[in-house]
Amino acid sequence: MTTMLRVLVNDTEATQVYTDDRIKQILVVAAQLVTLEVTFDNTYTVTIGVAAAASDISPDPVALDDDPMINLTVLRAACITDFSTFRTKALQSGIEAKCGPATLKTLKHLDGFKQLLDSGPCAAYEIVKQNWVLGNGELCRAIMTPFVSNSFDPRGLSSGGANHGLQRGRYYMDDWS
Repeated sequence: MTTMLRVLVNDTEATQVYTDDRIKQILVVAAQLVTLEVTFDNTYTVTIGVAAAASDISPDPVALDDDPMINLTVLRAACITDFSTFRTKALQSGIEAKCGPATLKTLKHLDGFKQLLDSGPCAAYEIVKQNWVLGNGELCRAIMTPFVSNSFDPRGLSSGGANHGLQRGRYYMDDWS
């Protein structure tokens, strides 16, 4: 999962921005959030510790080959990482102001980060989560009953089963009172 997250956040250079411990912490936090939103076939226990060594996802979704858990956790972790980067960049650069001939402008490279948040891993996470929940059948339940024809009159249920107002499948208008 570490490699997948590094690829999604473009942290694959020789000098990496995030340490392996930091990547592990982000993945564990993401797993905690994902397990609150989605029910999987396997039950996971997420332990968030101060140190990365104390943080854990048990059982390991990679060992179980649980692709939905792996993919959703990595996408959620990439979303968290992108939000963190956006927040940091916004604080560092945000607005440029000059006092001389009065200039005030916002820096445009933040717009790229905003677009990344809107259509990058965060959006992909929501789509994959929705597909998993709907495709897994969590929200799609129905109560099925035997077929009842169009000539069925529910008013007859309260009076011992008489078919009031029915004749050859048609209703008499005077019986609709």
